[in-house]
Amino acid sequence: MVKSTGATDAANTTGTPRTTDARGDARRTQIVQAAREACLDTGFARLTISDIAARAGMTRSLFYHYFNDKNEVADAVIDAVINDMLAKLDQWNTEREIGNIDKALGDIVRLTRAIITDEGPFSAKLMQAGNAELYIKFIDRIADRIADYFCGTTVLEFEQLHGLPIRNVHETFYTLIVGLISLIRLHPETDDRVIKEVAAQTLHIEGYLA
Repeated sequence: MVKSTGATDAANTTGTPRTTDARGDARRTQIVQAAREACLDTGFARLTISDIAARAGMTRSLFYHYFNDKNEVADAVIDAVINDMLAKLDQWNTEREIGNIDKALGDIVRLTRAIITDEGPFSAKLMQAGNAELYIKFIDRIADRIADYFCGTTVLEFEQLHGLPIRNVHETFYTLIVGLISLIRLHPETDDRVIKEVAAQTLHIEGYLA
């Protein structure tokens, strides 16, 4: 059975770009990357459109050709960070051994730790004074889009092979993702085996653990 993939098809929740030609797309990406780098330096609270435009090497008026305001580019930055996470999940999904639930869970726990470490500096800036609301939005969107990803890929394959042991699938994965992010971030000393067992218990697939 060919595994499903979905990172490249995940919905982008930002507004529709005002231009769709290749040069416009490249400039929009340039703005998002500049804003992402600037966030790591100063956080969004003290970030200005002039700062973003200068870092991107363009004028304020050109910035406004692609984004209405700072909040809109902040949404685009959040989506860019999450897209990086989904790409890593897509690789895990492509490479996992079908039917080996224990190994797949172990691998996803290690991948989750790596993802949290990689995006840790970004989250830290969002949690600074003035950015709490943006951080909450970030975590909500991570959980929602990753839950969507699992529901459209791995869950479908598992259901075909084993049946589906849980109800309210999206909500279950959303809750699990938010909980695991908090657990790993606040208690990094937690053993991988414990995290794997918590995930299996939440999804009612304990019987597949070795």
